[in-house]
Amino acid sequence: MKKILVFVLLFSLIISFSVFGGGETEEGTDAWAIKIAAVFPGSIQDADYNTIGYIALQEAANAEGIKSAYSEKVAVPDAERVLKEYINADFSIIFVHGAQFNGAAAKVAPNYPDVTFIIEVDAKPDTLSPNIWYIERNYYTGFYVLGALASMKTETGKIGFIGGLELPFIRGEVNAINQAIKDQNSDATLEYIFVGDFNDPLKARQAAEGLMSQGADIIISAVNLGNFGLYGAVKEANKPVFLTTTYTDKLTQAPDNYLSSDLFNFSIPVKGIVAKIIAGEKSGFWSMEYGEGKARSTQFPISNVSDSINAAVKQIAEDVASGKIVVEKVLGEVLQ
Repeated sequence: MKKILVFVLLFSLIISFSVFGGGETEEGTDAWAIKIAAVFPGSIQDADYNTIGYIALQEAANAEGIKSAYSEKVAVPDAERVLKEYINADFSIIFVHGAQFNGAAAKVAPNYPDVTFIIEVDAKPDTLSPNIWYIERNYYTGFYVLGALASMKTETGKIGFIGGLELPFIRGEVNAINQAIKDQNSDATLEYIFVGDFNDPLKARQAAEGLMSQGADIIISAVNLGNFGLYGAVKEANKPVFLTTTYTDKLTQAPDNYLSSDLFNFSIPVKGIVAKIIAGEKSGFWSMEYGEGKARSTQFPISNVSDSINAAVKQIAEDVASGKIVVEKVLGEVLQ
């Protein structure tokens, strides 16, 4: 509970803190001349994907003493317009938080070479645009660890997965989970559902109820606000059902059912990239590394499991981070 309170207080302070501080950069350029904007697909108060993107924006702006702005709940058809509005307002760095906006960024970027875009991808492109920085998110490594956890915790041998849209990174998550189950020599099976929306609680709840009716006692979630439907479903189940999530700690939402989360810290790449842009590097590639203290990590200690499972999964996470366990990155299709 203390961790949650600290997070809430920190988030409140970040929202209320003004980032409009001027000053001189090391190169002698007026920091007021550099502004960063971000585009988010959902609410920055979701305590999930959009919240951690907002925190990354603010921490990067604070670190460099530059102005920041953002737009939340941006629909994909509106993305190009929003990007151009920021460009017309003299924002020279634009952070696009969500791969669904990459098409708009790729279309706009060539026409504005003085603006640098930061986008998120799931594989390194063959050619890097001269004014785009690419953040590779690497979801699959963390989901391998969650898959191993699920294979150890399940008693029915049935594991469920709920995703939003069927995107390459989601397919990579499913494939990583299946690899983990096989590597554990488990007889467990994985059933997956793509509900078509990351932020629809009703669809997520219906998917969870369907998976539980087939015997699933572990639900691996890959949705955002849709989790609020999932929490109710597992808490009201007539048998013990457990879940894992992504991005942030969700323990307080379902304390008797929650196991762990694949945690993300976008502040690490965004702060690093903004510093490089200000230093003159307008293009590049940044891969989010997995491991304790890095941009991506598994939440420990795991809740609602034995000490032996906690220790075993901890060792697997360390082996993934060190490269001792090689997680296959398969994004093209879900392998059977």
